Amino acid sequence: MKRYIILGLWSALVVGGAVAQSLQGAAMYVAVKSVQLKASTALFAANQGSLEYGNPVAVLQEQGKWVEVRSNQPAVSGWMASAGLTSKRIIPGGGASASANELALAGKGFSEAVEQGYQQDDNVDYTLVDRLEAHNVSSQTLYDFLTEGHLITEE
Repeated sequence: MKRYIILGLWSALVVGGAVAQSLQGAAMYVAVKSVQLKASTALFAANQGSLEYGNPVAVLQEQGKWVEVRSNQPAVSGWMASAGLTSKRIIPGGGASASANELALAGKGFSEAVEQGYQQDDNVDYTLVDRLEAHNVSSQTLYDFLTEGHLITEE
């Protein structure tokens, strides 16, 4: 019985290690509109550069939900959330008439018919949503807010 427990634990470690290394060295594609690559996995790590939807990357290493990637076009490397990557090849503007935003919405169940249904509803006002989407807060402003409000004490 003891032998089976040890064998089971060893198997779990081997399989777990294989899963943890599953993205390392893989060719992946940025699956979000844009992403800032960070110098480390820290929340307020310095920006190394940015990548756009469809940029191909190589995964250098993984750390939890973070992956370190390298891109040749543009030449930049850094850390990003693994959820922003896909193994499916993305060709922005590759002959398709849909924009990246339209593709993202379609993946969430939106279609032209659904959009037209919302547009025909006279009781819906999207101006506040548009203003909110256009608003950006810099990392430094967010960091200052958190430290001045004693929400965090250090990075």
